Amino acid sequence: MGEERERAAAAITRAQLELEEALAELDAMPALDSRAVTLAAHLLNNYLTVTGGTVDLIQKHLAASGDQQVTTWLEALQHVTNLMHRTVGQLVMNSQAAINPILRFEKVDLPLLLQRVCHYYQREADKKGIRVVQDASSSVPPVRADRVILATVLGNLLSNAVKYSRPGTQIDVHVRDENGWVHCDVQDQGPGLSQQDQAKLFQAGVRLTPQPTAGEPSTGYGLAVAKQLIEKMGGKVSCESVPGQGSCFSIFVPHYAGPTDG
Repeated sequence: MGEERERAAAAITRAQLELEEALAELDAMPALDSRAVTLAAHLLNNYLTVTGGTVDLIQKHLAASGDQQVTTWLEALQHVTNLMHRTVGQLVMNSQAAINPILRFEKVDLPLLLQRVCHYYQREADKKGIRVVQDASSSVPPVRADRVILATVLGNLLSNAVKYSRPGTQIDVHVRDENGWVHCDVQDQGPGLSQQDQAKLFQAGVRLTPQPTAGEPSTGYGLAVAKQLIEKMGGKVSCESVPGQGSCFSIFVPHYAGPTDG
């Protein structure tokens, strides 16, 4: 519990320290500069990190209070914060600036970031009776990444897994260290992809054969943008799929080597 509080407090401190710098950069940009969209997303993400981290700390502090009303209010605030995090991710994903974003590299705890993403999408999965199960090795090192962009990519993979999975199934998310990379797999139990669909998988605007299992919307651009974003950070993305046996999307993010890295 103490370690979790320290991590939450450290995340709040980092976000607060970045806010003034990012605000100054945003003020210096022309109002119509498309890069401002991505930078604004970073600002919003930092505000939300402060809000969400503070709520986490309050929840842990009051865990034994027994005040159900306060607990309900805090859960509602955390849920709204998660929704706003998702909106920020969609802003990055849908913006034309996403193809050439301003990257703000830092030391990122990928399992912790993924835990927050999975927590949000479990709420979406609950609507279809789907269980999201996360498994991360205890020895996973931090990665060098843009926190907002990485969260956006993870959100896209989890969103697709929920969208195309059959009701009542399970989504397995694994994180492990592998030869200088942190490797994250998102495995669903959906319809899988044919060889023809896999050949078109990361092409922008292409609609594949599988359809969302609850009529959710699909633009055909999400995976194409996610691939471009992860590669901009020096990472990789891949997919393995067998028709009728689901799909496994994987991303590889390089280790963080220190403040002078990159």
